[in-house]
Amino acid sequence: MKFQKEIKIGLIITAIIALFIWGLNFLKGRNLFTTQQQYYAVFDNIGGLQQSSSVSINGFKIGQVSEIRFMSSNLNKILVEISIQRQYKIPKNSVIEIVSADLMGTKAVNLVIGNSKFFAEKNDTLLSRAQTDLSTMVSNEILPLKAKAENLIVSIDSVMGIVRHTLTPETQRSMQHSIFAMESLIVGEKQKISQIISNLESVSENLDKNNKSINHIIKNVSNFSDSLASSDLKKAINQANLAMTQANLLLENINNGKGSIGQFVTNQSLYNSLHQSVKDLDSLLVDLNAHPKRYVHFSVFGAKDPKNKK
Repeated sequence: MKFQKEIKIGLIITAIIALFIWGLNFLKGRNLFTTQQQYYAVFDNIGGLQQSSSVSINGFKIGQVSEIRFMSSNLNKILVEISIQRQYKIPKNSVIEIVSADLMGTKAVNLVIGNSKFFAEKNDTLLSRAQTDLSTMVSNEILPLKAKAENLIVSIDSVMGIVRHTLTPETQRSMQHSIFAMESLIVGEKQKISQIISNLESVSENLDKNNKSINHIIKNVSNFSDSLASSDLKKAINQANLAMTQANLLLENINNGKGSIGQFVTNQSLYNSLHQSVKDLDSLLVDLNAHPKRYVHFSVFGAKDPKNKK
């Protein structure tokens, strides 16, 4: 009986030790009752990543962060260990990425799957990458706006200084005199201003009364434009261009002495001969008019035979 009691105490102590070990590993993010593989990644800054943070692929949780520690050889580098269920095969060129899990800045690990045909082995070190968190992004956006706002304030202060320097008492008095003079001018020309406004109203009324006539004129112009667009204007222009081309060719041939007109225009000897012929014909007509008997013999009873006359 005493021996059985000692066995029971030993079993209880063993169970307590096993439970303690399991609890300690559970707090570290390890589950002793599941088969998992560990992978590592090295970061310069983990941005507040904690042990037991989730590890997911495209939003689906496949593991958790099991350990975070400084590298023994370099305190500027942080080693992150993740535990993933053994059933998932991870390509060698996959990336362990630290991301923001929510708007509060809670960090998690996103495993970006690579396209390598070779799979990572247990305890391999994968590529690492840290995504910019929301606060950093907001700071990066606000800082340039802050700088611009400061520059704007400086510019406004400079402008106000110039205005204060410009608006001296003398300048203010000059502006007041100018305003008084303008008011006097408006009061003095009030009747003319009223007349101008009345004329404008009259013109507006006339336009309103003649609205139909104006619309009719616009419609006629539109109809004329449509008629002009629908007419065969292009053909007429092409025919006119063809006629001009032919006329230019005819004038070019005349200038080059081609054809009868060209020969007449360019051949000086032909022109002189024709001029001389016209001149001789004119002399002949003058002589014929002065001495017609030299060229025409006319008798009512017939001409006498010269031999019989002898």
